[in-house]
Amino acid sequence: MNRSVEALRRYAFMKLARDLDSRFESLLLTGRISKWYSEVGNEATTVPAGLALEPGDVLCSLHRDLGAILAVYLDPARAFPGYGFGEPDGRRQDPIELLYRLACQLLGRADGFSQGIERSFHYAFLAPEQGIRHIGMISHLGAMIPVAAGAAFGLKQAGGDRVAINFIGDGGTSTGDFHEGLNMAAVWKLPLVLVIENNRYAFSTPVHLQYAADSLASRGAGYGIPGVQVDGNDPEAVAQVMAEAVARARAGEGPTLVEAMLGRMRGHSEGDDSLKVVPEDELAVYRAADPVPAYARRLEGAGILDAAVRERLDARIAEMVEQALSAALDSPAPEPATARRPVFAEAPAVASAAGATKPAEPTEVAAEPVLTTYVDAVHRALREEMERDEAVVLMGQDIGVFEGAFRVTRGLHERWPERVLDTPIAESGTLGIAAGAALLGYRPVIEMQFGDFITCGFNQLVNVAAKVFYRWQLPCPLVVRLPTGGGVGAGPFHSQNPEAWFAHVAGLKVVCPATAEDALGLLKAAIRDPNPVVFCEHKYLYRRIKAELPTGEHLATLGEARVMRPGSDLTLVAYGASTWTCLEAAELLEKDGVSAEVVDLRTLVPFDEETVVASVRRTHRALVVHEAPLTGGFGGEVAARISDAAFPWLDAPVRRVAYADRPSPFVKSLEQELLPTVSRVVADARQLLDF
Repeated sequence: MNRSVEALRRYAFMKLARDLDSRFESLLLTGRISKWYSEVGNEATTVPAGLALEPGDVLCSLHRDLGAILAVYLDPARAFPGYGFGEPDGRRQDPIELLYRLACQLLGRADGFSQGIERSFHYAFLAPEQGIRHIGMISHLGAMIPVAAGAAFGLKQAGGDRVAINFIGDGGTSTGDFHEGLNMAAVWKLPLVLVIENNRYAFSTPVHLQYAADSLASRGAGYGIPGVQVDGNDPEAVAQVMAEAVARARAGEGPTLVEAMLGRMRGHSEGDDSLKVVPEDELAVYRAADPVPAYARRLEGAGILDAAVRERLDARIAEMVEQALSAALDSPAPEPATARRPVFAEAPAVASAAGATKPAEPTEVAAEPVLTTYVDAVHRALREEMERDEAVVLMGQDIGVFEGAFRVTRGLHERWPERVLDTPIAESGTLGIAAGAALLGYRPVIEMQFGDFITCGFNQLVNVAAKVFYRWQLPCPLVVRLPTGGGVGAGPFHSQNPEAWFAHVAGLKVVCPATAEDALGLLKAAIRDPNPVVFCEHKYLYRRIKAELPTGEHLATLGEARVMRPGSDLTLVAYGASTWTCLEAAELLEKDGVSAEVVDLRTLVPFDEETVVASVRRTHRALVVHEAPLTGGFGGEVAARISDAAFPWLDAPVRRVAYADRPSPFVKSLEQELLPTVSRVVADARQLLDF
């Protein structure tokens, strides 16, 4: 394709983006949509960026990237026939059909990409059979940079020369995720191009109040990557910069930071009055440099866009916009039942991105008893799943040569150096990269060095990974391993039990194994599950609990509780280390003639209400025990479920024994004052029996 045809193609997409954008601005003014984020003024940056991508590449977009979306979705030869824009791509949908689905998405209709669950550009469209891989945004600006880096990681792991392009505004560059995502992409030489659309005002804050550097592009040097500033109103200059950045990424040379300087021509969203922060004389300069008419004049001067060509292009664009939008406006709203669609993908999990997996071997028991510790069971689960599925990758701080803080990953990096990856101290960046890789079919397992550090990556877990399936109906298979719990004198920051934080989040599965057998079987099940799983490993149990494990394949089921000890007088419900506390308490109670049944929840989400309620209906009393603090602890949920489903069978109120509502002291003797000890469980059980 010669340069004149390339220029005309850029203009065609810029004009299409502008016309579609203008129609939605009008729909906002007439009350037919509730919100609109205008791209006016950004087209000369977004369209060349989108056109730089090829089938199989990944686009990660924000509010003002309609031009890039159109350039990726629509086959130029079919959208604009007769202009020499290459041969038609038979894999792509009809341009009108794609525009129709896009319009339905923006209008919140049933035929949109998210069926009304998500607003405007907060959606994803992964259609690799059509060559389209588009990952949308969440409202937290900057948060998708690590996710885009994760997509780039997946592309690199798969081999080939595919790349990912991500956009961020000047405001979002102040976030921690900007640093974590870009730094990890640079360290791992990921094929990522990060484009800053710098309109100089973020929402309403001028750049001199956002950063002190001469330019945002200058930050590239700090990451050891190129940083390039370009006139974002010049589509040919942007196209040249993007071509060089993409070529660098395809060659395995790592990311590039591109800063496109733009004029602020609209508010953050239409009608929010934020444009008033731009001085009138400055605004006049930006409007005079409006890139769409400016590029038209430029092409007219070069003899590329004459009156006849412009008239035909305008007519084709008007036809496509009118057909798609008219049909979308007449299309049905989502059915009410859509609101209750699943938050979890169903097993069996989607096929591995890395190819066929090895068949599982049948379960066997060793001829001679061999006792395995809890921590060794976790190690075995990781090793077996890495052997079985090449899509399983491990990420975490110091898990490589050092083999992890608790030596869980010993020997794995030596065997799979390209799949057992040390990360910087960047929990948010790591979790975001894991989510991006999971969307492309990988199965990341992330080790938090200590469970408490998950707070630094909270947003990526609860707002990105957890919500993916409900928002987009796409699996996001990842596991976050959390070494948690007290009893080892680790103090306020390494003794927490945060499981209830995540049990509250729709879309996360939460697993808390108590035994070595479950550490093995439940972790293997978690890795194979197509959803994000928080896997809580109690540090106190790591080398204190042992069991004879099957020598072959052992796979447990998420969402099934287990009766660890049958009884008839009361039920003790627990999970994790508290299961052993309850078992010991039950032995002491038995000496007094009390028969206590012990139920190990094993997983909090999914919660096996049936097993718990069945036990309470037999025993008529329930005591819930956990090491997390009492207030807001998961025991409150268990107690509420029991009261609701087994109230007629209860002979006493449901009670709880939990950690005091305090941080964990460092000195073990002080910590013991707060822990749910055996003596506390026994005492509360006796009170229940005397009720």
